[in-house]
Amino acid sequence: MNALLPFALTFIIISLFIYQSTKNIGNNLSAKAFATFSLVFILITFSSINTEWNRMTSELVEEVDDPHYGLPDLWDGKQAICFHFPSPENSPSGLDDGRHHFDFDGTDFKTDKDWNQTGGCVGGFEGFENGLDLQNAAIEVTGNTFLITSTEFSFGLQIDSISGITPCDVYECASDGSSGAYWQLLHNGAYSMVGISDLVLDEDSVVTWQLATY
Repeated sequence: MNALLPFALTFIIISLFIYQSTKNIGNNLSAKAFATFSLVFILITFSSINTEWNRMTSELVEEVDDPHYGLPDLWDGKQAICFHFPSPENSPSGLDDGRHHFDFDGTDFKTDKDWNQTGGCVGGFEGFENGLDLQNAAIEVTGNTFLITSTEFSFGLQIDSISGITPCDVYECASDGSSGAYWQLLHNGAYSMVGISDLVLDEDSVVTWQLATY
């Protein structure tokens, strides 16, 4: 909040200056129109400046037992979904240099190069009650960066690939099914006992897809 104080003061000063100018220019309609336009422009852009400033100054949550651990603190109390890949060699192009963080509008604003996996998280969402709806929203705002292919069975959806990465392309899968790999679903850091389409979300849920072996 203190970091925004200079911007807020500047906004107030400019707004007062423009308002006072409209009082001093009399019946000059062109000048009044310009002053009014300037004030409206400032009102519109201030929100965008505020958003960008919050992104730039955000810090990663350091509490290990917090489901939001490692995520930007501006997502506290909000929903997020992460897509993790085990190594740079097994990551989509552009997501192989750490864990990227995409805001609710799809803006890639922070990359954690020290995270132990690559990939990305999309967060800042509010109001989603179902995991599949949150997932679809994240895929849409990032322009299909995390496009998912799946197969529907009677028990639910099986995730086949995320961003073009299939489990058996990364890990060896036995032809007899005795060993293999799959996309594992986590909810708030714990293994989910239901599929993504049946997952009931909290107001600050963190959903994670990661590769696992058996």
